[in-house]
Amino acid sequence: MSLPHARRMRYRSLAWGVSVCFVAVLCRLVWLHWIDAPRLRAEALQARRVLQSKSCRRGEIRDAQDNLLAISENVWDIGVDPDVLQKGDRGRISEIALILGIPATKVIEAFNNSVRLDAEGDEHKIRWTILAHECGEDVVKRIKALGVKALRAELKYRRSYPKGQLASHVIGYVNKEGEPAAGIERVMNSLLVGQNGWIESERDGRHREIASIRLREVAPVDGSTVVLTLNSLVQKTCEDALAAAAARYNPKSGIIIVSEPRTGRILGLANWPTYDLNRFWDPKSAPMDSQRNRAVSDVYEPGSVFKIVSISGALEEHLITPNSVYDCGATSVPYRGRMVSLPADSHPLGVVDIRHIVRESSNRGTVQVGMQYAERLGEEKFFALVKSFGFGSNSGLITGAEVPGLLISPKNWDGMTISRMPMGHSISVTAMQMHCAMSVIAADGLLMQPQLVLRVEDPKTKSPILSYMPRSRGRAISESTAHEVATLLRAVCGKGGTAPIADIPGYEVAGKTGTTQKIINGKYSTTHHVASFSGFFPVGDPRLAITVIIDEPQGEGVAYGGKVSAPIFREVAEKCIRWLDLPPMTAVPRGPLARTEQ
Repeated sequence: MSLPHARRMRYRSLAWGVSVCFVAVLCRLVWLHWIDAPRLRAEALQARRVLQSKSCRRGEIRDAQDNLLAISENVWDIGVDPDVLQKGDRGRISEIALILGIPATKVIEAFNNSVRLDAEGDEHKIRWTILAHECGEDVVKRIKALGVKALRAELKYRRSYPKGQLASHVIGYVNKEGEPAAGIERVMNSLLVGQNGWIESERDGRHREIASIRLREVAPVDGSTVVLTLNSLVQKTCEDALAAAAARYNPKSGIIIVSEPRTGRILGLANWPTYDLNRFWDPKSAPMDSQRNRAVSDVYEPGSVFKIVSISGALEEHLITPNSVYDCGATSVPYRGRMVSLPADSHPLGVVDIRHIVRESSNRGTVQVGMQYAERLGEEKFFALVKSFGFGSNSGLITGAEVPGLLISPKNWDGMTISRMPMGHSISVTAMQMHCAMSVIAADGLLMQPQLVLRVEDPKTKSPILSYMPRSRGRAISESTAHEVATLLRAVCGKGGTAPIADIPGYEVAGKTGTTQKIINGKYSTTHHVASFSGFFPVGDPRLAITVIIDEPQGEGVAYGGKVSAPIFREVAEKCIRWLDLPPMTAVPRGPLARTEQ
């Protein structure tokens, strides 16, 4: 081949090569500008667009005196954007590690790790690697002072409980995942949670927001403030009293409830054992068994405190008067054509009237009253009487996890039920149900709805959004009957009663003791008891109702309610009188109305 011909072939090859390159570039341009343009345009906009969430603050929980019980504190997550690291930033690694209290290797790893692989093996740039969670404001200031632009702090809120374990079973908590787990936190979550805001804008090539072309901004709405009926001083008094009782009697558990009987507002609700809300996650300091609200989740046989139901019903139906007499020495009595054995009394009484039966808590006398009620008016009527005092159904306390107790229908009664239920056996109740039943006597015969939330407020203006007024669940007995029973219960706390130690001079305490034998291995135990006392004061104008229940107190002899729970009642009552500045009783107490036995 001649030299000119070879040269021409090289020129032709070069020309074809250049032409192919131009065609390839043209095809690529067509692909980018026409075929793949929508996808690329979307990716470009996505890379420029910023959608930044703005967290809202969860609402506060306060007591009736405006003391903080739950609050959301400002905390920051501090992290690094490896893509914007500058020269000299790596020289700050040791300082960053020291301020954040983390190993320097963790900072080095975050600085070097700028890409990640997804499930399909594709690489993606890392824009945010967290170095430390929930840092305080002082840490954030020290980090910013370093001048490392790749570091940034992201504002968050951490739930905190300033008073630790105070009212823990009422308040509940927000768990590590930010979910409300119990109590008011869970029940009122829709009002507490608030609404997050967001900012939609664009950023430049250095990932900085271009505020001038911000597309949309929605401000966060903080959660509402929930104000409880609780009084922190009263609550602390209840918890301290239970802690002292636990140290003295080593019981399985204890409950104290304090309320305004005529409104149903709960001023104190304490359980023992308890736990610290700020350490709910620690199985040692906050075991799950300590976290349940025993006042509404645990049941027990109420024993003699329940006798107020039988006596009230018989007085209401004019079957008895305070002067009615019963033989408390009898061991069995006729009932609907058969002889039914009566339970034993702790001490013999003989033939006594209703005043003595209530004052000295006679099992046999009370059972005869209840059997007379059921025989004259029907067992279904007696069953309805028990239900009218709130037993057999939830009280409606809004802490959640409530049980209705156990109330056996008359069709399922055995031959002994009617001789046991009037004295508080063969029925299981919660502490809250028993407290509400005693409050019926103090509230002129009305069964009040127990109330824990006083109002819901706007977090900025403090103006009420919702207000909760006292609400009745129905009338159990008439006002006159309630006054008459209150007078009978007043004698329980006097000389010759089962709880004289519960009385407070000038405040005329009325109440009822209970000493329940627990069922162990299918039999009533003589060594396992529930000691209780429930009462109110002053009799003439009831301001407070208090219930104390101690499960299996240890010590010498039988753990009677008058011996164990009544002194705790008095201790709590005396402190409540000081905290609430309650004046002594000066008016004549409510007296019984004249009755004729039918």
